[in-house]
Amino acid sequence: MIDNKKVKIINFIEDFGCCSLKQLQILFNRPNDNFKSILQGNFVNKKGDIFVHKKATIDMKMIYALDVLCRYKKRLKHYHKGYDPTYITFLTTDNMLYNIIVTDKTNEQGVLKLLRINSPTIPEADKFILLFEDELCFNEINCNTPYIYCIYPELKIVQKKK
Repeated sequence: MIDNKKVKIINFIEDFGCCSLKQLQILFNRPNDNFKSILQGNFVNKKGDIFVHKKATIDMKMIYALDVLCRYKKRLKHYHKGYDPTYITFLTTDNMLYNIIVTDKTNEQGVLKLLRINSPTIPEADKFILLFEDELCFNEINCNTPYIYCIYPELKIVQKKK
């Protein structure tokens, strides 16, 4: 029988597809757990330090979005997976709604256009957290919603627009 804590963790990995060991430790408040117990039952596999649900593949953009979510852990009220390019939407304890938007070189121009035209494919939020691979697109952003521009994988904040 699988206990409730394991089910919650397995469901989390199923919802998001993959996550790192460190992310699980932060999000589930278990800093010393290696989470090997969730590998029983063939629902989850482990590749390096990344846990992957059996029906998913490693999505590095999701890993970077989860890194952002971990930074907001103390203020999280609720969160859920979104659809590309909005990887995660979350609500903080002060009722601020955030969208984590992750780009790569293949779709950054498309995302810039979606932001510019205020596309309905990007859900409304109080603030966007935009993840780009470099600073090259920073001056091209035209968006009415306040945002934080970050460079991944190190999650360096370039500038915040209020």
